[in-house]
Amino acid sequence: MRSAKLTSLALASWLGLAAAAFAVPVQVRVMSPLGPVQPGVPVVAFSYDIEKVFPGVQQRFERYRPAPPNPPSGFRPLPLLKPVKSFYLLQASELEGFRETFADIHRDEPETIAELKPLFNQVFKKHGDRASDSIRGLVNTEDGRELWVRKVVTDLNNVINAYNARNGVGEAIMKVYQARHAKWLGKRTEALRYEAERAGGNPTLNFVESLAGDGGIAAFDLPPGTWYVAAQSDTYSWYRAMRVTNTGGKITVPSTDASRRRLPLVDWVGM
Repeated sequence: MRSAKLTSLALASWLGLAAAAFAVPVQVRVMSPLGPVQPGVPVVAFSYDIEKVFPGVQQRFERYRPAPPNPPSGFRPLPLLKPVKSFYLLQASELEGFRETFADIHRDEPETIAELKPLFNQVFKKHGDRASDSIRGLVNTEDGRELWVRKVVTDLNNVINAYNARNGVGEAIMKVYQARHAKWLGKRTEALRYEAERAGGNPTLNFVESLAGDGGIAAFDLPPGTWYVAAQSDTYSWYRAMRVTNTGGKITVPSTDASRRRLPLVDWVGM
């Protein structure tokens, strides 16, 4: 009798794990005021209300964030790109727009842009402007997009290191800062995962990422339940709760949800 009871409990436990792991195909169509978003727009589905949970975690950790080195000359060193430890599609999308973003951030520093723009262009000329282009004809067991991201990040960091060194900040100092920042980021990410579970998030899937394709549709495999979809284009952002049923299906994020604010998607996924 006891053996049968233990078997029953074990079966119930297995069924519970299987149910938690069960996922269904979901298509999320993101609409802007001009129609479906363009292909390549990052779309992330969170299993909890990240917009509500993240600010509290960030506030607790912000005062411990390592400050980048600041030499006596007053030169502001450029931060290195984070090394690729876990590959995210969001990284590929961010890198594809790296030059435009950099130029916008440093628009009041024309000398810096003039010095670095041709060097950045050389990196992308070498590896390709987009992650998707890097997988053509590539025979490798690794994801071509991940290889592209790793190579581009490495070469961009080489350019940034050389620029900082020319202005009095050595590579060794930047590496120490980067290691401290990575440790800080890891602790913050763990705290966010803990808070995510407390907020009812999926214990094994805090978030799932995708990119919009034709017709503004991003494809996901999600366990049934409430998910919070976040998307960010160059112009608009979207954030709303969506209900995923046992059969999955198609969900539309309407153009009326489009906002001009920018979402900290990179921070939300722990990059």
